[in-house]
Amino acid sequence: MKTWKRSIALALVLALMAALAIAPAAVAEEGKMFNIVLTAAFTGFDPLRTNDSASTYVNAQIYETLYRIDPVTGEYNCLLAAELPQFSEDGMTATIKLREGVTFHNGEPFNSAAVKHTFDLIKDPDFGSARASIANSIESMETPDDYTIVFHLKYEDGVLTAKLAHTNSAIVPPKAQQEQDLMVNPVGTGPYKFVSSVSGANVVLTSNEEYWGGAPAIKNVTMTIVTEESTAVARMETGEADFMPNVTVGFIPRIEAMPNVQFETSNAAQIYYMFMRTASYVNPIMEEPEFRKALAMSFDKEGYVEYIMEGYADVAQSVIGPKITGYTDEAITHNVPYDPEAAKAILAAHPGWADEQITFLVPTSPAYAAMGEYFAANLKNVGFNIKYEPIDWAAWLNESKAPNRFDMTMAAWSNVTRDGSELMEPNFHTVNGAKRIAYSEADGAVINGYIEASKTTSDMAVRTENLLAVNAYLQDNFFVQPLYHGVNMYAYNKAYTGVTRDPGGTFYLVDIDYAK
Repeated sequence: MKTWKRSIALALVLALMAALAIAPAAVAEEGKMFNIVLTAAFTGFDPLRTNDSASTYVNAQIYETLYRIDPVTGEYNCLLAAELPQFSEDGMTATIKLREGVTFHNGEPFNSAAVKHTFDLIKDPDFGSARASIANSIESMETPDDYTIVFHLKYEDGVLTAKLAHTNSAIVPPKAQQEQDLMVNPVGTGPYKFVSSVSGANVVLTSNEEYWGGAPAIKNVTMTIVTEESTAVARMETGEADFMPNVTVGFIPRIEAMPNVQFETSNAAQIYYMFMRTASYVNPIMEEPEFRKALAMSFDKEGYVEYIMEGYADVAQSVIGPKITGYTDEAITHNVPYDPEAAKAILAAHPGWADEQITFLVPTSPAYAAMGEYFAANLKNVGFNIKYEPIDWAAWLNESKAPNRFDMTMAAWSNVTRDGSELMEPNFHTVNGAKRIAYSEADGAVINGYIEASKTTSDMAVRTENLLAVNAYLQDNFFVQPLYHGVNMYAYNKAYTGVTRDPGGTFYLVDIDYAK
């Protein structure tokens, strides 16, 4: 949706460009470096130990999973698996045939031993997997031959195939993993090989000419960290950059006015949400349900979507969104609406509550900074005493897990699997989750119970019932206020085609080619 403000801004940009006589970039020459600008820094190149978007952008090119979810149909396509899992009648065993003739970049063979090694690491509590929940259902594994892996399960896992398509279950080479640190020197089976990296600055990749799926068209790639979005956009404008995976709304008019650049959107299985801690907080007032209710009522998410996102998002009325397996319209009946007058009345009815200082931790990356400023203003308008604390994204990833560090913060989740259990468990489970949100042991037991019941069966009716139950519990107790469901917004040089981002937010360079 374009507002009159955007129309005026676009006209001004067009006039400026005409005055400067900016010419479109030349057609890209084959072999030219494909330059990508990222506005957030990657944390490492081990797919099992990283789960931030920037690291995934890199790792998705180097490593591969057993399956990949088709971005259009949502079906599971085989990557390192040769066929879909064959489940036993009781659902407790899954047998998978693997693709033959694949090698890792260091020459190690891809086989069932590598798959077993990978999932043993994910299962190992001492290893530090970013998504240990992926392997929670796996009791044991056997490798009857080099190209067959058999998973023996603790329970009937209704989301096993989805987990095997998650970027955090990418297969790593056993020898390389034991002899070197994949966080800085990655080795996979994917269409791109690692060349070099400067920490916090860039990473260089080159095509795997022996890739089992055929050598990619784009041969050389550099991903550069440019945290100042205006600088990243300027590089798109001058042709110094060819692809910008993340664009915020304020820069869309400028990008749309560039003759050499294409702005695109695509569907995303993504949610941004605010969460309020009731344990490991700074201020004990967070234990009061009515206080949290007043907080939840203060967030004008409709206004944010309309005026700040300019319609490039959907207001979230439930934690589990419409594009996620397990959603029904019942989920939105637990929405806590924006009602600043009711929030003010709660503060007025409790003398002293308005004086309680609440620590609001806000990442400084572009999307979060805009949200933080807007929602902090909402809270102050109601009368809350807010301590606004901006924090670097990399620091937030660690400090948002620390006890007694903050009272509330924001988070986002791009659901790679598009499955409700794989949304709820990594975000809200007290044992298997990220441990950012914190609530009492009793509340945690209820939430964990619903989540575990949602994933331990293939019966979709039972799964949906429990997913709706945990959704309701999170919102009825004012632990979480969902804000909006995002869309992917990105820009690329028109000299290329096939550039996209899937609903999980990931892009794949192997899909890109030169425009004819």
